[in-house]
Amino acid sequence: MRFRTLVLLTASSLCAVPARAGEITLDNVFTKEPPWGRMVNRVDWSPNGKYFLFIRRGQNPNEALPLMIYDVATGTSRVWLPPSAFGGGVETPEVASWSPDGNRVAVLADGALYWTTVASPRPRAIASGVDEAQWSPRGDAIAYSHDADLYVAALAANERVRRLTRSGVRNDVLNGSLDWVYPEELGIEHGFRWSPDGARIAYLTMDERRVTNFPLVDFLTTNNGVDFQRYPLAGQANPRVTLRAADVATGQTWPVYDAAAHDEYVAAFDWIPRSDRLEAEIVDRAQRTLRVEAWSGARGAASLIYYQASRSWVDVQPLPRWLPDGRSVWLLDRNRTAGLYLRGRDGSMRQLTRGFRVGSLDGVAPDGTVYLAADYPTRRDSSLLSLRLADASPSLRNLTPAPGWHATTLSPRFDRFVDLYSRLNEPPRSDLVSTNSLATKELAPQNLALKAELLPTKMLEVPSAYGPLDAELVEPPGFAPSRRYPVVMYVYGGPDAPTTTDSFGSMNALYHQLLAREGIIVFSIDGPASQVNNDEHVRLLLHNFGPGSLLGQEVGAQYLATLPYVDASRIGMWGWSFGGYETCYALTHSRLFKAGAAVAPVTDWHLYDTIYTERYMGLPRENARAYDASSVLNAADRLSGPLLIQHGTADDNVHMANTMQLIQRFILARDSRVLFYPYPRKTHSIAGLAQRRSVFAHMLDFWKTYL
Repeated sequence: MRFRTLVLLTASSLCAVPARAGEITLDNVFTKEPPWGRMVNRVDWSPNGKYFLFIRRGQNPNEALPLMIYDVATGTSRVWLPPSAFGGGVETPEVASWSPDGNRVAVLADGALYWTTVASPRPRAIASGVDEAQWSPRGDAIAYSHDADLYVAALAANERVRRLTRSGVRNDVLNGSLDWVYPEELGIEHGFRWSPDGARIAYLTMDERRVTNFPLVDFLTTNNGVDFQRYPLAGQANPRVTLRAADVATGQTWPVYDAAAHDEYVAAFDWIPRSDRLEAEIVDRAQRTLRVEAWSGARGAASLIYYQASRSWVDVQPLPRWLPDGRSVWLLDRNRTAGLYLRGRDGSMRQLTRGFRVGSLDGVAPDGTVYLAADYPTRRDSSLLSLRLADASPSLRNLTPAPGWHATTLSPRFDRFVDLYSRLNEPPRSDLVSTNSLATKELAPQNLALKAELLPTKMLEVPSAYGPLDAELVEPPGFAPSRRYPVVMYVYGGPDAPTTTDSFGSMNALYHQLLAREGIIVFSIDGPASQVNNDEHVRLLLHNFGPGSLLGQEVGAQYLATLPYVDASRIGMWGWSFGGYETCYALTHSRLFKAGAAVAPVTDWHLYDTIYTERYMGLPRENARAYDASSVLNAADRLSGPLLIQHGTADDNVHMANTMQLIQRFILARDSRVLFYPYPRKTHSIAGLAQRRSVFAHMLDFWKTYL
C-alpha cells in the first residue's frame, strides 16, 4: 500500500488576501471567532429564575472563557467570574450546581470545586480532582465525587467534610462517579442524587475491574506515554453496577439494587419528589426489556411502576415528571407509538401527543402546563411546545412558531426561555423569549454579512420504496443545468440521526459552501432508518447496520444519476464517526461511489462499545453473520475507489484500532488508493483550530484531486 500525507493546501491558504465581511474561505472559517458570531452557550438558570450563567464560546477549544451572568430584571449581562479568579485560569469554569435559594453557586474550574455567592463572587476552594458536585436540598452542604469516592462538605463555619465511601479506586471501582459508556450511550448525567429531605444520597457503584483496559498512546513524548481507559467492547464484560444509598448524618451505606447479578444496566435513577421513594430504570443486557422500580426509603423490596418489552430493542426513556397528586408525565416509545403520556394513580396511560417525536420533557409548571421540545411541525423542525393537562383534549401551543431549529433552555419559573435559533440558510442567533407573550429580547445577533455570502441550500424529497426521504442540495455559484457536475454526499446514517434538519450546520455547513465554490454539488439524504418519526423504518437496522444504513445512500446516488446536470461517475461521500463508518462501508460494498473521505470511522462493530452496538446488532456470539455482513474489514479487498481516512490517535470513543485494522487489511489486499492522516493527542472530535482546519483542508484537496 502507498500512504501519502497530503501537504498541499488550497491557494487561499498559501496566498492570503483580505477577505470581505462574511466571506467564506478556509482562513476565515477556521478562526478563533466563529464566522456566525459568539452565541449564548451553556445556559444555566438560577432556581429562582432571576439570573442565568452562560459563556460565549468561540472555536478555539483551548480558550479559557469567563462565566457571564444575565440579570433578567435589568436585561443586562456582564462578566461574573473570569478564569483568573481560580488561580491557574487555564480552563473555562463550569457551573456544577446552584443552591436551592439561587444565591450561591458551586463551580468546577481546572478540576477543582469551589463555591461562591452570586452577589459577591469570590470563589472558596473545597476540593481538587472533582468529577461532579450537587448542592443539598437544604442548602447547607455540597456533595461531590473525588478520586472515585463520595464526599459531603458541610458549609457551616468549620466547613467539615465527611467521606461517605472508601472503596473507590480510580478506573477500577467508582462510587458516585460515572464510567465512559454510561453517559455516552445511556445519556445518564449524574452518578449520585440527594433525597428531597437532604438526609440521604443515592449513588451508583461501578466496578470496572473486568472491563477491557484500552491503551491510548501519546506519540509526542520522547519515550511515548500510555493512558488507559476502561472501555467495554461488544460482547465483552460490562462494569458491574450497583445502586446504593448513604445516610449523610451517620455515614452508613447500603445496597439498594444489584444490577450486576443479571448483567443489567441502571439507565437512570432519582428520588421521587416530595417522598422518600427512590426510583430506577433498569434495562437488561439485550436491551429488550425496561422496567422502572421504586424503593421506600431506598430499602426493602422494590415495587414495579412501569414495564416494557420489545422483540427488537427498547429505547431508554427519561424518568417521569411526578405531579403533586401522584400522577406522572412520561416520555415513552411505547408499542411503537412514541409520545407524551399521562399516567394515572391507577397505572392507566393516556397518550397526550402523537404524530411527531418529542425530544425532551422540559418541565411541568405548578398550573399543570407541560413544556416539551419536539420535532414539530415537521420532522425537520425543532420547537418548544406547551400543553395544559387540565384540558380534556390538550391542545399544543408552539412557543417558537418560526420555522427552523430552536434549541431552548427553559427557566425554572417557566416564564422565559433562551432560544438558540437557526435555519439551513439562516446563521444562528440567541434570544430571550417570554413564554406568555412570546416577546423577544436579542442576546446575540445573526451575522447578516455571513448570511449574504451563503449559497442557498435547497430542501428536497427523494422518492423511495419507504416513502419520501428528506434531502438537501447546494449548487455551485453560476450553476448551469447544461453542465455535468461532480457531487459530494455528506452522510451520518445512524438510527434516529438525520442530517437534513432545517438548521444551520456551523463548521460543516461552511465547509460545504467551500466545496460548492470549487464547482462541486453538495448533497445529503437521510435513509429510512435515520428518520425520526417512523419507528418501523428505524428497525431496518436490527442486526443490519451496514446494509440497512447503506440503503438510503444508494437511493440518493441513484436519484442523483437521474439529474441531467450530475456526472454519476463522479459521486463521492464523506462522514464522521458513524458517517465515517458509512463512507468506508459504501466504498467497499457499493459501486456507486468514486471516492470517500472518512473521519474517525468504526470499521468493525466488534471494536465498538457494548451498549450502543448490542442494542441494534445483538451479541456477537449470537449474531456472527450480522457482524460479518456489517464489517468493513471483511470487504477491504473490494474497495471501489480512493479513500481518505483521518483519525485522532487519542480517540476514546472510536479507537484508532478501527483505522489500524482496516489499513492492515488494505495492505494485505495490496490496495494503494488509501490516504491516511493521524492527529496526535486528539480525541473523537479532533478539536483544535489547526487540527480542524487540517481535516477540512485535506478533504478539500482530496475532492479536487479525485472528483
